[in-house]
Amino acid sequence: MKVLAVIHARGGSVRIPLKNIANLNGKPLIYYMIKAALDAETVDRVIVSTDSDDIAEKAREAGAEIPFKRPAELAEDVPSEFVTQHAVKFLEDEGYKADIILTLQPTSPFCQAQDIDACVNKLKEIKADSVVSVCEVEEHPIWNWKIEGNSLTPFFERKKDGEIGVSQNLPKTYIPNGAIHATTYDTLMKYSSVYGKKVSWVVMPRERSLDIDTPFSLEIARSIMEKGLISNKPPVTKEEGLK
Repeated sequence: MKVLAVIHARGGSVRIPLKNIANLNGKPLIYYMIKAALDAETVDRVIVSTDSDDIAEKAREAGAEIPFKRPAELAEDVPSEFVTQHAVKFLEDEGYKADIILTLQPTSPFCQAQDIDACVNKLKEIKADSVVSVCEVEEHPIWNWKIEGNSLTPFFERKKDGEIGVSQNLPKTYIPNGAIHATTYDTLMKYSSVYGKKVSWVVMPRERSLDIDTPFSLEIARSIMEKGLISNKPPVTKEEGLK
């Protein structure tokens, strides 16, 4: 099965100008996801979809392919599936058709090749439309509140005290960490979705799930790298592995 990795890296970024090539430990941010994808045993091709010449240059230097310049209509805030679809269609017109497509975000610099391989291998093994990288939620959503005027109102209509206030009494919850979406060709192209109806999962450690979205999170990433705090523990792919 052919596996294509599409790394999204548009030039526009309000909070961090040219965020995807911001300096992180002497390398542009996008370098780390490109390296993870190139090191993954399951991936055949690694391309970067960008509208920026500066990002394209850095991506080529890191070893990725830049087969096209992303069209202007896809360089704004658009659903990620449209960007990935465009890349797949472009390559298909050139004679290359992938069976599994990876949508990868350069803002997840601590994602590793083993995380990508885990998602691809699980999608190959089971009958699912997609496999998504997730991480455990530290603050349970049942505790969420919303502001209505001068009142703080429970987001979920349940009491917030008593047994429900003890985290050990609540089921674990997970959230997509934004790093990896592994999707079958049919799901992506026929249903315009990186998820589909049947979605499976791979749990990445929280230490590798940091998403760079603000100057603050970029500084956190720099500190993690400087102190060598990146985890190498394997991702979890089976329920019995969750503790």
